[in-house]
Amino acid sequence: MPKLSPVDQAFFLLETKQRPMNIGALLVLVPPNGAGSKFADRLVRTMLTRPVGPPFNYRLKPGPVKGLYTLATDEHMDPAPQTRRHRLPAGADRQDLFEHICRIHVKPLPRDRPLWEQHVFTGLPGRRVALYFKTHHGLIDGIGFIRGLNTMITTSPTAKMPRAMWEGLRNAPAPVAAGPAPGSLAAWIGLAADARRTSTDMLRLVWHLGLREIGLGRGLSTPFVRTPNVLKAAPSTHRVLGHCKLPLAQVRSIARRGEAKVNDVLMTVLDMAMSRYVEERGTPLDRPLVADMPVVLGDDGGAGNRITILQVPLGQPGAAPAQRLADVVRETGQVKQEMRSLAAGALTLYSIVQHSIASTIESLGLSQLPMLANAVISNPAGLEKRVYFNGAEVELALPVSVVAHHQVLNITVSTYIDKVHVTFIALREAVPDVQRLADYTVTAVTELEKDLARSKRRKSASRAPNRPSKRAAVR
Repeated sequence: MPKLSPVDQAFFLLETKQRPMNIGALLVLVPPNGAGSKFADRLVRTMLTRPVGPPFNYRLKPGPVKGLYTLATDEHMDPAPQTRRHRLPAGADRQDLFEHICRIHVKPLPRDRPLWEQHVFTGLPGRRVALYFKTHHGLIDGIGFIRGLNTMITTSPTAKMPRAMWEGLRNAPAPVAAGPAPGSLAAWIGLAADARRTSTDMLRLVWHLGLREIGLGRGLSTPFVRTPNVLKAAPSTHRVLGHCKLPLAQVRSIARRGEAKVNDVLMTVLDMAMSRYVEERGTPLDRPLVADMPVVLGDDGGAGNRITILQVPLGQPGAAPAQRLADVVRETGQVKQEMRSLAAGALTLYSIVQHSIASTIESLGLSQLPMLANAVISNPAGLEKRVYFNGAEVELALPVSVVAHHQVLNITVSTYIDKVHVTFIALREAVPDVQRLADYTVTAVTELEKDLARSKRRKSASRAPNRPSKRAAVR
């Protein structure tokens, strides 16, 4: 029987009309040669021949406690009622597509119906077809979404097997039960041991927070204390979507030169872009921006959420790009250190408590209280080769994520072939010109690369031995 983890339950419990917990995948397809004007019709007919698989064939059922849910499998779910067609107006471009997706993305999924929708858009240039698949974050996390997508696509344009995104993880191995039988004495002893370690590690985590706060130790950043109160707005149902792409080879080169990970480089250039954006709006920073960073706690091949979300301070205000990268490397290193030393249960509980507090702050209208983080920055994975879906080339593959409580911006990074794609989704009231933030990210990559080169030259010059001048040598 499918189960909801504590994190899965939290996504359902914390959902509001202004904060729908929907995530999605956007694919823009280029029709194969000779497909003709009816390509979209044939594509939909092909997809509708495919069955609905886990987790998308799960339905919510009331749980043993009011407000909590269980899952039941619907083996005969019909995908047709969940598939919607849209015709974009004449002359529509990608930005028009983004605007339509934003309007769909914020509509909550009815809990008495299947927790997904497939939207098909026509009217794009070159008879391109866009597929936007929307589901609830309580069913699946970003890693599971990517894994499901990988079973639907192929690297061959001539593959004949029809596919649909709602097939999900049909071929995923069923979880194998390990350990003592449920309800046995050994099982109860194991649960008690897990609870004891979780509580012990929670105390250790809080102790580390306190030591770091007074400058006597290392640990995670203290939540709700050092986050700048910028990029704020009241919750709303309005969203805007932006996108940019970065050369993957350039990002990897910068990571090697800066002795960092690719994720550190991406967080740094996003920090530079956000800092520039808020400062141009007349809100200079007096402390580092803070990112909510989802971290995977394990991978059992399933679909549920196995993540914690931890806070990472970014670069110091006014610091040069190379120094910002060093700041980010130091902070992500502290996160990794805590991840290695603490149980997954403690990290999950810590994340749920934090974000429940943020939700309560927002629901009570206490906007003057400190923020948990300024933005979510996640990097679930990507596609390394050009892929095809039902014979059509996938030109663009983007994730569309959640804007969390007491925040206005979510940034999701993915890779496709030789590019890093960065997707920005924000509350329109706070970041109406979100594409400007995407453009600043592109500029920041070059700025970071140049500053690292200057920094290397300065270090080389300082290490070079002092050589006597020619005049001194003659004497």
